[in-house]
Amino acid sequence: MQITVELKPKSLTALTIELTADEFSKFITKAVNHLAEEIKIPGFRPGKAPRDVVEKKVSSKALLEEAAELAVQDSFPKAVIEKDIKSLGAPKIFIEKLAEGNPFIYKAEVAVLPEISIGDIKSIKLEKKPAEVKTEKVEETLKGLQKMHATETRTNRPAKTGDRVDVDFNVYLDNVPLDGGKGQNYPLTIGEKVFIPGFEDQVIGMKENEVKEFKLTFPKDYVKKDLQGKQADFKVTLKAVYDVALPALDNEFAKKLGKFESMEDLRAKIQENLHQEAKMKEEQKFEQAMLEAVLTKCKIGEMPEILVEAETDKMLHELEHAIGDDGGKFEDYLSNIKKNRDDLKKEFLPKAETRVKVALVLRTLAEKEKLFATDQEVENEISAESLRYTNQPEILKRLQSEDYKDYLKMVLANKKVIDWVSKQISSS
Repeated sequence: MQITVELKPKSLTALTIELTADEFSKFITKAVNHLAEEIKIPGFRPGKAPRDVVEKKVSSKALLEEAAELAVQDSFPKAVIEKDIKSLGAPKIFIEKLAEGNPFIYKAEVAVLPEISIGDIKSIKLEKKPAEVKTEKVEETLKGLQKMHATETRTNRPAKTGDRVDVDFNVYLDNVPLDGGKGQNYPLTIGEKVFIPGFEDQVIGMKENEVKEFKLTFPKDYVKKDLQGKQADFKVTLKAVYDVALPALDNEFAKKLGKFESMEDLRAKIQENLHQEAKMKEEQKFEQAMLEAVLTKCKIGEMPEILVEAETDKMLHELEHAIGDDGGKFEDYLSNIKKNRDDLKKEFLPKAETRVKVALVLRTLAEKEKLFATDQEVENEISAESLRYTNQPEILKRLQSEDYKDYLKMVLANKKVIDWVSKQISSS
């Protein structure tokens, strides 16, 4: 294997890697065996079909591409080690020559650790705020539990505050149906004010099957910018009215919720849980402030653009995933805020750069202070996580993958570094 190294701007290194025809032929054989396991070939057990039979099922191009992927997976890590390159993240691969019976040549562009100098961390002064839980928060949680255990009884009387109602509604803007402005049997609790101001007031007094039309103006700070301050026509049909009876907040209520003897016990448990949540939030805030303070003590060379770009992509994916988890569509979100993916990536850029800088500094400190995760620590973490997924073989398989183990090593090492930095600050 021949390796040529080219140093490029922005903390990039390009490696041109050449495998001889003989070296590459081994990966063609591996590709045949791999593809033979993936496809069903009558008369042969998985992975046992000869090459000529496999090639009748897959194209020679597909075979060569599979061989190239296997060759890169094997040769790139070896090349990085041989040339003592401190690579970061996944490389960008460019195939330069791929033909059977010939050398296999490809170029790999990879981000490398820029020059980082770390100043006097002990001079950082930060104060960790104690976690606080106000009584109002406990009562708010209790009211939430009370609502969860309410009983509903359908009634023929007019709707009033506190009722749960089902409504059909249509919204029109300039006599044109508003996109997304339609609902059927939509559940609404009058008084919770989840609709725009004035909507619930119009529903109060309506009876079952009553139809009502009215006008409302969207607030100037409405989430959809194109509707801010605009007047719309609403047509609402009240489908059902339910009288909501809330249970009394007494000892019997507490006993029904679990191992509580009294409301005092329940309140104490809620207080404890809220305190743990508040403590965790304060620790996260402190950790974030601490890492940002550490960055001010560091001098970092040219930032690897390839890593910043990857981080903005990751942030975009995180946002898309979060919107999907809430039942929304990312394209609708983009339409509402009148932006595209590239616009968001530009907005994410400063935060992405900070994230990458933090990751680079943590890695540098880990190497400097020898704060690494041991194989045993990684295995212990995997064993603990596996207990949560005993009936999910796909997840269990992923937990045992080398990629996941590498990820865990990084996470555990980062935790050690953060703990170490925290001690340096607290001891100063």
